[in-house]
Amino acid sequence: MSFWLPIAIVGHLFNAGAFLVDKVLLSSAFKRSGTYAALMGGLSCFVFIAAPFTHLPSLEAWPSILAFGALFVLAIWMFFESLRRAEATRVVPIIGSLIPVFTLIDTSIFLGERLSDYGYLGFGFLVLATGMLAGGRGKNRIALSTIGICVLSAILFAASSTFGKNAFHMSPFLDVFVWSRLSAILFSLCILLFAPGVKKEFAMLFSGKKAQKKDVPSHFVLMFFGQACGAIGFLFVQYAISQGSAALVNALQAVQYAALVLVAWLGGTRLAHLLQERRDASDLIQKGFAVMLVAIGLFLVTYGA
Repeated sequence: MSFWLPIAIVGHLFNAGAFLVDKVLLSSAFKRSGTYAALMGGLSCFVFIAAPFTHLPSLEAWPSILAFGALFVLAIWMFFESLRRAEATRVVPIIGSLIPVFTLIDTSIFLGERLSDYGYLGFGFLVLATGMLAGGRGKNRIALSTIGICVLSAILFAASSTFGKNAFHMSPFLDVFVWSRLSAILFSLCILLFAPGVKKEFAMLFSGKKAQKKDVPSHFVLMFFGQACGAIGFLFVQYAISQGSAALVNALQAVQYAALVLVAWLGGTRLAHLLQERRDASDLIQKGFAVMLVAIGLFLVTYGA
């Protein structure tokens, strides 16, 4: 088994925890997804504090590094907006089922990546599973506008991964990771200054009504916990991408969906209500079958890597 596979799986599990926190905060603390995205991107400044002794990457790597960071922030903005509008166990799989497809297209065209036969088969199972998890009928169906935002988010995530993979080919992993946070910070600042309503909501977090002020500390504690999970997940996933197939690492996002579904099953009605999740029988059956496909896909990916 390739050593990057368990790293990718652990990273995706941490990301699943971060997504749960994101959904709670977007349902209770933030009215605008841009505010949350700007805060998340702004937290990249801590990377410079934690890792100040990196080297400047090669000149040819800079365009890919800057695109890697900026596109990632734009992608999470679109992701947060779709997450704000619909259930996490549907939005996350829709985006996740498209990211590996777009990543495989990008890396095949621009980086010449190829997979083994088992890798392609496992890849297909994972995409099929995420497609099933995204489905629904009647009130469970997601609005077309939200699906459009999901597609845009997936395209941006795939482009970010491709630029990151290209940069990792030209400069050491830590140098690329740290300096890509520079464009992430700058793009987050642009969201804060120019996105409609974001600057106002950001100010209200610190100068709102007393009832709102009372909740601010708990919201920020939850936010930092979620982003700690997200940071660990991001670091693990990007390192796995630097060592293995970007398309397969992104396909392993199916691990996240299985974790989210299990939380929806085992967390009870209180947690389901907090996450705005539906728990009717048809949904559970559909998602349960999809989780089995995830297991098959993971086995094939592991066997063929």
